[in-house]
Amino acid sequence: MMSFLQTGRALYILAAICLAGIVSRLIAGSFYKGLIKESVNMALTKNKYLRNLKQNAEDTYRINQGMNNTRVYLERQLYSLRVMGMSIRGLDNLSGQLTLLCFLAGGAAAFLSYWYRSDNYYIVLYGAVGILAGMMTMLVDYGVNLEARRQQLLTCLQDYMENVMLPRMNREGAGDYMPAVTSEGDRRDPAPVRSIGRDRRFNSSSGNARRGIEQAAASREASKEKKEEKTGDDWLKDLNPDQKRMLGELLKEFIS
Repeated sequence: MMSFLQTGRALYILAAICLAGIVSRLIAGSFYKGLIKESVNMALTKNKYLRNLKQNAEDTYRINQGMNNTRVYLERQLYSLRVMGMSIRGLDNLSGQLTLLCFLAGGAAAFLSYWYRSDNYYIVLYGAVGILAGMMTMLVDYGVNLEARRQQLLTCLQDYMENVMLPRMNREGAGDYMPAVTSEGDRRDPAPVRSIGRDRRFNSSSGNARRGIEQAAASREASKEKKEEKTGDDWLKDLNPDQKRMLGELLKEFIS
């Protein structure tokens, strides 16, 4: 162990741990960046994961006849994301663990150097390298900002589902259901209703026409009788006084 510490091999282990933490963060950040870029146009995306997510979301909507909480659904789908055989959340956790491991490995190497009575140079060296390696991984973590990219990806996917996919699915569902009901109603109900209405209107118009004809005929007969009565009274007015007197005497003789 003394030779291992004094030859500086422990520095290679610290460097490897630091490099692994940095690479894991860069891989996860690059993966999120690619998904965010492809989610801008989900209809034409070539990303395998996004295409599967879109198909699964449409199938879930059709089976359940709706989707109440798209945010929860998307978060559950993101848990299944895998990069190089490891889930994206597992890769993120591994990056944080490697950061802590840098501090622990540097402290452990410094303690062992002190324990084996090595020079103070090695104690300070391993302690300082462990701290610098951990801070380097933290700096990369802040630069990549995996949590912010994860939230951005969730927002993009939620925007697509709630503003594009779900309205389209609603329109397709309404289009599949409404025409069948309309055609069924056209085949069964409206025809008898229209025929009954036509019969009623025809009977009503016929009755009204008949009553109008009868009233017109009655009015003509009444006017004709009035004209005849008026004609019979008018010829008496044309007689002179002598003729009226002679007519009166004839009537008296006829009555007597």
